[in-house]
Parts: sequence; C-alpha cells; structure tokens
Amino acid sequence: SSYRSSENLTALREWLQCEYALKTQESSISFNTMPDQSTIQLLRQRLREARAHMLSAVVGLPEDRLQAPNAISSYAVAQIMAIRIEAENRALTLLQSMLHGHPFAYPLPREELDRKAVYARWGWDWAHLMRELYQQREETMWNLEDFDGPILHRKFDVHGQHLSPYDVLAALADEERALGDALRAWREQIERMG
Repeated sequence: SSYRSSENLTALREWLQCEYALKTQESSISFNTMPDQSTIQLLRQRLREARAHMLSAVVGLPEDRLQAPNAISSYAVAQIMAIRIEAENRALTLLQSMLHGHPFAYPLPREELDRKAVYARWGWDWAHLMRELYQQREETMWNLEDFDGPILHRKFDVHGQHLSPYDVLAALADEERALGDALRAWREQIERMG
C-alpha cells in the first residue's frame, strides 16, 4: 500500500476528506481543525528530535555495553532498540489501517509484544539493529504525506481508546524522548561506577 500511484492517492484523500466531513458534521466537530503541511512538518521535526535524543544517549558505547542486560528494566540497550523497531512497525500498521478506515492494533499486552520484539531480533548486532531502526523510521516519515489533511486528527476507536494518527505519532516521539532520558540516567550511573 506504500507504493500506490499518485492518482489513486489523490482519489483516496478526496474520499477520506468527504467521509471525514460527513462524520464531523454528525458529531458537530469543527471542520476548521484541518491540518496543513506545516503540521506534518512539525510532526516530522518532533519525531526526528526524539529519535536523536534517544540515540545520542548511547552513542559511542561499546558493543558489549549495548548488549549487557539490565540497562532499562531487565532489557539491554540493544533489546530496547529491538522493542523500538517493533513499536514503530506496529504504529505504522495502525496508521495505515486508520487511513483505510479500519484501525488495527494487536490486542496483546505491551509486555508480551515487547518480549516478542526481542526474541524476533535475538542475536542481532548493534549495526543491524540501527539499520532496521533507521529503515523503519524512514518508512514512517515517507508515509506521513498520506496524513496531510483532516485524517491526521480524526479519532478512531482502538481497543477502547480514541486515537488519531497524530496521537499515535506523538506517542512514538514521546516514548523515544522519555527513553532517551532513561538511557542518559543509566549511562551516567554506569560512568560513575567506572
């Protein structure tokens, strides 16, 4: 679905805008909240800054330190990056399903999804994890263009939560910023200990 023609994309956007207009009239939400390209650019910047904040916390650490257990909770830094790859993959699946009007999110507890992400990437070295992390983010950034319009703030029911594509992307950025803070604290602690 990421490689559809621009003609199909234009038709899909028009259809979604019409559908959204009908739904907002029904629920008396103001249609004046339609985001413009600057909203997408601000979201891109937020995602970039959060990713840079997270990765700068561990830059320059040796591979053995990145693979050592118990950096955050019981996970090694490398395992945390595996979790981030999978979290963004799940978010992108949810975003694309929202775009088509049928949101899909795995109905499993977060802890179980995290464990599955770690096991799926067991034994990956840091370089492999970073390649996958960058590729996943590039796909997310590329797909942001599909959300330029009212769809960005349209709320969907996702397992009892009312989420918009904007909410999903903002949560990705917020999680990575918080993770960056936690990784900085961990790094300061191990550097104090020698």
